[in-house]
Amino acid sequence: MTIDKRGKMNTTRRDFLVSASTLAAGTAAVMAAGLPFASVAMAEDSVLKGKNLSYIAFGLQYEYQVTLVARVKELAAEKGMNISVYDGKGDPSTQTTQLLDVVSKQPDIILLNAVDATLLQGGVRKANESKIPLFMLENLPPEGEWVAYNTFDDVAGGAAGADAMAKLIGGKGLVLEVRGAIGSGQSEKRYKGFHDQVAAKYPDIKIDVLKAEWTADNAQTLTVDAFTREPNVAGIWAHNDEMIRGVVSALRQIDRLKLAGQDGHVPIVGFDGTPLGLQRIREGTQDADVGQNPFSMAESIVGEMENHFAGKPVKKETLIQPVMITKENVDSKDNWGNRVK
Repeated sequence: MTIDKRGKMNTTRRDFLVSASTLAAGTAAVMAAGLPFASVAMAEDSVLKGKNLSYIAFGLQYEYQVTLVARVKELAAEKGMNISVYDGKGDPSTQTTQLLDVVSKQPDIILLNAVDATLLQGGVRKANESKIPLFMLENLPPEGEWVAYNTFDDVAGGAAGADAMAKLIGGKGLVLEVRGAIGSGQSEKRYKGFHDQVAAKYPDIKIDVLKAEWTADNAQTLTVDAFTREPNVAGIWAHNDEMIRGVVSALRQIDRLKLAGQDGHVPIVGFDGTPLGLQRIREGTQDADVGQNPFSMAESIVGEMENHFAGKPVKKETLIQPVMITKENVDSKDNWGNRVK
């Protein structure tokens, strides 16, 4: 971490990844001591000062989630909160155990980003019975009470992905859809947005769904298998940038990896706007990315925590809108992936 001449903190990508490995080892970090340049005045003024926040994260194997967790931790430190982060590891069973354990410790606030919210209803019910304020990110359980819910508009993101893909392939052809986990709210909504948009606007596009469960290894295996079944693939759309690592490896493995503009290039559209996704766009292995913003998500949900404890109106649900990233705007400072160095 560095401080520029204006006193602004510049958090590096290495900071985020080091933080992720520490948390993955099971460490619950109290971050006030880790950010010595946080504003003392802000902490003194915030109603959140001294509050204990337990944050059950989706999974720290994903760069977007690492960045989201890191920004929440920075904000917590600025406001004088004590924060414990639990790595959900992308596993509903792990999160179920974590949520019940957290409720037993009676924190002041729980922040939950569920992998499969339907499987966490028991823990949500326990939190409600204990009257612990529950704040939700990205996935909602079918039942239970929460103070505020903050998410990315995944349906709109899926539709934007469909439009970008249609433009790249001329509105026709076979598209491989490399999707996230069945049961994941993000994956279901991205799937819906993409399929609804294709059905409404692009009747000549056919979709082959590959159930890669968010991982690059699965994406690589399934992509190779898909090209073996049908080599005439017009484009590939993935529910996150992490799986595109596997897609690119698969194309290289079968000698189909060509850069944008070269004969035989297979257009690829991703989702997240990670630093690696942006770099692939610059290199030409990826054509576009549906950008979401972990900084906005973190700042919004912590702001609603502050409103709740200050007795101010709380926005029950916040939808953050997608931004399409292409070669033309890949270097924009507005892309969160360019803020992580």
